[in-house]
Amino acid sequence: MENRVGYSLPPSLYQSRPWLMISHGQDAQRQTFFDISKNYYYSKIIPELCDKGICRSCSSYGWLVLRDYTSHDCSLLNLVSMEMIELPPIEYSTSEYCMLWLPPSNPNSHLLVVFKDFLMLWRPGDAEFVRKEFLFDVEFNSFSSVNIHEGNIYALVAPHGDIVKADFKDPIVHFKKLINGEEPSLGLQEGQLFYDSYLVECNGEMLLVYKIYSASFLSYKVVSTFEIFRLDHAKDAWIEVKDIGERTIFLSEYQGRSSLVSNPQVKPNSIYFTQRRHLCIFDLDDQSIELSLPCPNVSKSNSAFCWIWG
Repeated sequence: MENRVGYSLPPSLYQSRPWLMISHGQDAQRQTFFDISKNYYYSKIIPELCDKGICRSCSSYGWLVLRDYTSHDCSLLNLVSMEMIELPPIEYSTSEYCMLWLPPSNPNSHLLVVFKDFLMLWRPGDAEFVRKEFLFDVEFNSFSSVNIHEGNIYALVAPHGDIVKADFKDPIVHFKKLINGEEPSLGLQEGQLFYDSYLVECNGEMLLVYKIYSASFLSYKVVSTFEIFRLDHAKDAWIEVKDIGERTIFLSEYQGRSSLVSNPQVKPNSIYFTQRRHLCIFDLDDQSIELSLPCPNVSKSNSAFCWIWG
């Protein structure tokens, strides 16, 4: 680390959080870090990230789950300390989600790699992953969103949008239906045909965030609005949310996270997300969407965006 030149190391992630990291170029050879608090970007070539894809997960405790494009080997990388942990091989190449439960230095830490019909579990020091089969109380064909809330794993599952909670009982993981109420009714307007859904922990509550797209003749969908609901356990129902106060929600392609960001450059009561090369901010107050091009050096294609939390 002491002998490395600056462009081969990430910027100091302690300075502000979160950062938007963009992997781009041939085989993800380049990384661009955008500081949303300073509206400034840093171009890097970090050897530990070259030729590797970031698995579908939010950065947890500063750690990323990486998979090598050639060997398919997986590893954990901390972008603050630059510590790398090689993981045991996994036979399966396509996972739906990865979740790190507590930092690897914690004796109770474990990594969950979630596939369509089973998950693989690894704890620091284990020589191999342990496979666990699924059992569902509801009809299931895929995960729409997965998140950790108060030490428990929650998932939104297709085809009916049921929310389930994981109960680990050897040798299976039993996903139990959490509420019996109907899924939220979206106020879709004409032309709003598609949406993505995210489970997001926010201020001690579980939120269901819908990213709603407008119909488009272009080769990609255009985000038009968002709708948010919170889980009311007492009423066994989803309640619409119009305001999240001083908090801000950050959405990646597959997962979301909220934070109380004490920086005047970060808008509260808003949702930050990306669309192609653009950084977008949805204002819950006036329902507007602000677009910016934070990193003009990033190509229009073959770019992957990820929020980094130090």
